[in-house]
Amino acid sequence: MKQKGKSAVKEMLENNVFSISAYLKLLNGVLNSFQAKIIGEVSEVKISAPGHVYFSLKDKKDGSVLSCIIWNYDYKMCGISLEVGMEIRANGFPDVYPPTGRLSFKAKTIQLAGEGEIKKEYEKLKKKLEDEGLFDEQRKKEIPLFPKKIGIITSKGGAVINDFLNNIGRYGFQIQFIDSRVEGLEAVKDLINSIKTFKKKDIDVLVIMRGGGSLESFLAFNNEMLIREAIDLPFPLITAIGHDKDVPLLCLLADKSVSTPSIAASFLNESWQK
Repeated sequence: MKQKGKSAVKEMLENNVFSISAYLKLLNGVLNSFQAKIIGEVSEVKISAPGHVYFSLKDKKDGSVLSCIIWNYDYKMCGISLEVGMEIRANGFPDVYPPTGRLSFKAKTIQLAGEGEIKKEYEKLKKKLEDEGLFDEQRKKEIPLFPKKIGIITSKGGAVINDFLNNIGRYGFQIQFIDSRVEGLEAVKDLINSIKTFKKKDIDVLVIMRGGGSLESFLAFNNEMLIREAIDLPFPLITAIGHDKDVPLLCLLADKSVSTPSIAASFLNESWQK
C-alpha cells in the first residue's frame, strides 16, 4: 500500500468509532486480500452436516495451531480425505467469523505434501476405482479409423501442444483446442470444465496431454472428481501424460494411453497412412 493510502486509512480509523459488526466487516475486507499458501500437519478434523470441513493445522516445529475451514464443494474438488496426522498445503486467506470473533483460515484448495502421503492416497483411490471395474478392458472404446475431428485439452504454454501439432499429419484433421491448467491447485476445475465443454461438441476423439513430472505434479490426474467426469464419454479418450512408475489414474481409465504428445499424434495418423 502506498504511503498516502496508509495515511488515509490511519486517519479514517482514528477519526471514527465503529460498531463491532462494521469493524469486523472492515477487518475482513483487509484480511481477505492476504491470500497465502500454508503448510502444516492436520491435528483435528470435523465434517458438518452440509459437508463443510473444519480442521486445524499444526506447525511441527513449534506446535503453533491455526483453525481452518474448507467448504463442501471445494473439499470435493481437492479429491483427498483429510485425516489427523496428514501433512498438507492449503491455499486461502484469513477471515474472522463475526458471531464468535474467531479467526480462521478459509482454504480454497488443499493438497497432500510429501510423496509418502500422496502415494498412500493414490493407492487407496486406485483400489477403490479398480473394485468398481472402471479400469476394465471391456469398458474401453475402440479408437475409430480415420478420425478427423480431434479435441485437445492441455496448457497453451510450454512445448506440449507444439509437440503434438508438429507430428500430426496433413490429413484434414479438424482440431478443437481448450487451454487448461494441467498442474497445481486449480487444474482439476479447469480439466473438468474442459471435459464438460467437449461433451457438448461433435468430435471423434478427445486427447488430454501434459509433459512429464513427479507424482506430486500429477495430482490433478489422480483426482476422483476428474476421473468420474471422464467415465462413459460419448467419444474415446486418449491420454498422453508422461510418467515414470505410478501411472496417473486418468490414464488407467482412458481408452488409449501413450506417454507423449508426439506418440498420440502418430497414433492418430496411423489409419490415414495405410
